[in-house]
Amino acid sequence: MSLKSASPTSLSDLLEDDSKAALWIMARRFWPYLRPVTGRFLWGLGLGIIAAASNGVMIIGLDLIFSLVLDGKSATLGKDIDLPLVGIINLAEIFHLDEDRQIGLMGVVLACSGIPVMMFASRFLNYLSNYCIFWVGRKVLYQVRSDLFARVMSQSLGFFNQSKAGHLIQTVFNQSAVAQVNAVTSIQILANRPLSIIFTLVVLLSKDPTFTLLSLVVFPLCVAPVLIIGRRVRKAGAREQAETGAMLVNMQEAFSGIRLVKAYSREEYETKRFNRSSGEMMKNMLKWNRAMELVSPIVESVASIGLGAGLVYAWYTDLPLEDFLVLVMALTQLYPPAKELSKVHLNLQKASLATRTVLAVLDREPDIKDAPDAVELSSVEGAIRIQNVSFHYKESDGTPLERAALENVTLNLEPGKFYALVGPSGSGKSTLFSLLLRFYDVDRGEICVDGHDIRQISQNSLRNHIGIVSQDTFLFHDSIRENIRYGRLDATDEEIIEAAKRAHAHEFICEIQGGYDAVVGDSGANLSGGQKQRLSIARSILKNAPILLLDEATSALDTESEKIIQEAIKTLSAGKTVIAIAHRLSTVLEADQILVMREGEVAARGTHQELLKSSDLYQKLYQLQFQDSDQ
Repeated sequence: MSLKSASPTSLSDLLEDDSKAALWIMARRFWPYLRPVTGRFLWGLGLGIIAAASNGVMIIGLDLIFSLVLDGKSATLGKDIDLPLVGIINLAEIFHLDEDRQIGLMGVVLACSGIPVMMFASRFLNYLSNYCIFWVGRKVLYQVRSDLFARVMSQSLGFFNQSKAGHLIQTVFNQSAVAQVNAVTSIQILANRPLSIIFTLVVLLSKDPTFTLLSLVVFPLCVAPVLIIGRRVRKAGAREQAETGAMLVNMQEAFSGIRLVKAYSREEYETKRFNRSSGEMMKNMLKWNRAMELVSPIVESVASIGLGAGLVYAWYTDLPLEDFLVLVMALTQLYPPAKELSKVHLNLQKASLATRTVLAVLDREPDIKDAPDAVELSSVEGAIRIQNVSFHYKESDGTPLERAALENVTLNLEPGKFYALVGPSGSGKSTLFSLLLRFYDVDRGEICVDGHDIRQISQNSLRNHIGIVSQDTFLFHDSIRENIRYGRLDATDEEIIEAAKRAHAHEFICEIQGGYDAVVGDSGANLSGGQKQRLSIARSILKNAPILLLDEATSALDTESEKIIQEAIKTLSAGKTVIAIAHRLSTVLEADQILVMREGEVAARGTHQELLKSSDLYQKLYQLQFQDSDQ
């Protein structure tokens, strides 16, 4: 099973079968992201190690303080104190003091003030370690998301046609965060918490081996419930991620199609769809959270058994109070890291599952790629040659559809001329546009621009020399100025205004509150169809590409808007090679040549008058579509 084809549920099964391999993949693949911030990462781990060691130091310090203070008011500095790992010390000898000198109130206060000092030092080291690791995690997440988004954007149009936008959004935004947060947190815990336990155990064993072993005799029992719970919730984690994707798909589709939703009064229906996915996601999240939170009481309950055993031992051996308190406080330092370690297994399962989803996108090669020696076109005249081109659309598994979208199409389009494509729906007109833009590669034949096979031209270079105006105009939720500037990102404000004037858009822009700085709304919701079309034309004018594709640019407009748009298109088309998918008679009459398409083939070609005489299909199309407009 490949990462590319695995579903969330099957990924969970794969993870259960080979979790070690999954963790190795995580470490190997994310190392390049970690390498630039290795210094800060090592600082975080180093500070964590020092913080772990400070736990042992704090136990020794507590032993010293308790030995000084809990002996009562008659305690003297000359008393021998047996400290773990240090041995017997005598403060009077170390500091050359009178052995009979009593500690006194100030001495007790000074000794006790060491407790918050040691606690602060230990916790502050933990804070510094956590901050460094968090900083590293955010940097890694930023780069992973950047690469994920770039990889998604590099995919061919076919990929987007077969993918759900909600799933892609979930992978780029959510899955990357799940992988990063759980992986980095687990690494930090694995680097710090075992050392905390080891340092604490060393001090405890040095202090009283029997008490320590009695307290820890049940420690292995903490692992069993974690393993049992882990098996039960793996699939819950996979289902949670799957339902998150479904919920995002529902949201994205409902928001994008809000006009349709409103028109059909389907608000309640869409809400139910959303609630169904959201409810399933919540159930699986609760299962996962219940498992994670159940670990803590189980571990703490088991730990309390050990503490009880230690208490029995203290009673039986008449263990001094100060020694018992030190041992108990040391145990309290031992079980929190053990509790966190017990959750690492579950965290890594979730991180590994999310990582596989992320890697499936990062590893996906685009269907359309530049050739290694791809040509960068500096200038284009606009000559287009289409030679024996055939093309089939493909299923999601790559299997070609039985019916060809184009079959043996041959065309020679001269620079600076105007060509119109007509034909019934499904005849291949839009497919021809997609192939010219190299959204797909031809199955057979070739398409050449100025004598260069477009497969040997870099995609950016090719598309930089092609402008397009479509009836489905898309505008970003940004200002009018920036939507026009999208045609050429380095354009000045003066050039943007000039393009708007030539597109007959300047007048209505000036009438809008905010002018060029007015925000058009989501997908241009604040503008009419004709206004959006004129902004699209202004964008193409600014791009000034030598080849222009007009995709039914006026088919959805009223008569007044159509006349304005036609004038703008004339300005835009001057001196360019223009190919127009035409449904309006006015567009067809102005074409130097009309290409009649049927079932993926060019059925006829010629001028309007020639085709009325020679082509039965064109005559039928004329009667059906253009007869009412003929003068």
